[in-house]
Amino acid sequence: MRGPQPESITDRKVDATMGVMAGLLFDTMAESVGFSAADARRLKAMGPVLAPRLCEVVDEFYGALGADRDARVLLEAEPDRVARLRETLHQWLVELFEGAYGQAYHDRRGRIGRAHVRAGLPQHFMITGMSIVRQGLTRLIREAGADDSETLDALNRLLDLELGLMLETYREDLATKIRKAERDRMQARLDEAHHMASIGQLAAALAHEIKNPLAGISGAIQVILQSTPPDHPHREVLHEVIGQVDRLDAAVKDALIYSRPKPPRRKRHNVGEVVQRVLNFLREEPAVRDVQVDCEGLTDQVVASLDEAQFQQVISNLLLNAAHASERGGRIRFVVAEAGDKVCLDVIDQGHGMPHDVLVHAFDPFYTTKAKGTGLGLPICRHIVDAHGGAIAINSRQGEGTVVHVELPRNDPAARGGGRAERTR
Repeated sequence: MRGPQPESITDRKVDATMGVMAGLLFDTMAESVGFSAADARRLKAMGPVLAPRLCEVVDEFYGALGADRDARVLLEAEPDRVARLRETLHQWLVELFEGAYGQAYHDRRGRIGRAHVRAGLPQHFMITGMSIVRQGLTRLIREAGADDSETLDALNRLLDLELGLMLETYREDLATKIRKAERDRMQARLDEAHHMASIGQLAAALAHEIKNPLAGISGAIQVILQSTPPDHPHREVLHEVIGQVDRLDAAVKDALIYSRPKPPRRKRHNVGEVVQRVLNFLREEPAVRDVQVDCEGLTDQVVASLDEAQFQQVISNLLLNAAHASERGGRIRFVVAEAGDKVCLDVIDQGHGMPHDVLVHAFDPFYTTKAKGTGLGLPICRHIVDAHGGAIAINSRQGEGTVVHVELPRNDPAARGGGRAERTR
């Protein structure tokens, strides 16, 4: 069983703050419910009469809580703390009838409320408990022969104020937890951004170091290949080497694009014509040769302000992703359409789709489920679309295919700020 936990300096500071807040709230609510100096005098007069029997109300309070299964588990888990809480409740009842409701009173109320929160008593237990206290004190007052309506009205007004203070304690505790959670999330995002920036710098440095040697290797292999007879058995090996060098070169280019993105250089372009040029260029790619690509809307005069090279990069990445996800003979649809002041591009495949745990990481850099690939294709697409002030979203279900939806403004949205990236399911 866990023993009592010492209060931290932070706890004491929070308690002091709560006391001040309780004082301000008490004064505001007292004026609202009409709790007056006369009420305070009436309750103070009842103090000596009720003091010997206030322990009965404490017993009734914890007896009722013990009848609730969840509360009983909580109370039985830490009997030492419950004993302290019983003493606190008794002192709280005594102070109700002292007739002094200044800052010292509010400070103690703040500490009591925090004690309930730290003990883990749910908020609805406090509301139930206040009802039990109200009934018990009303009974004691009547049994003492002082059941005049003014005294009972004063008691009810004061207990309403106390309940308000209790609820405020829980509200402030919740607000504190929410602020801490937000700070933790923000710190995690900052840490991730710093980490990704470091990776980006490393990727850029490695890419520059690799790029020139790759070009030299490719050139040397080309020279050897040109001097090799057509029937030489090594020609197939040399072609494979060139293919692998090209793959490494593509990975280096991806790393450079991602780590050092360039702002778009916009011009007015016919979107369908740009898409068609990319499709014509990629039709001989092995993955694309094995699928059927259907296009819709390419002949429409859909014009947008965009960076042609960057937009071609987006189309190329999305088409290759769709082709790699498709079975041999599968179908991919490219759909270009206008929607008000936006241009929409949908890339729809009937491939294996993505499970949810993969989908949520789809735009994370260097995350890939492919045996070959850098995991930068979709992150690069997102960067480019964001820079154009657009939006990109993925809708995918495992075994049902994937739809990538891209929206781009027809005009330069620089005055309206950047775009956004979304994942939907």
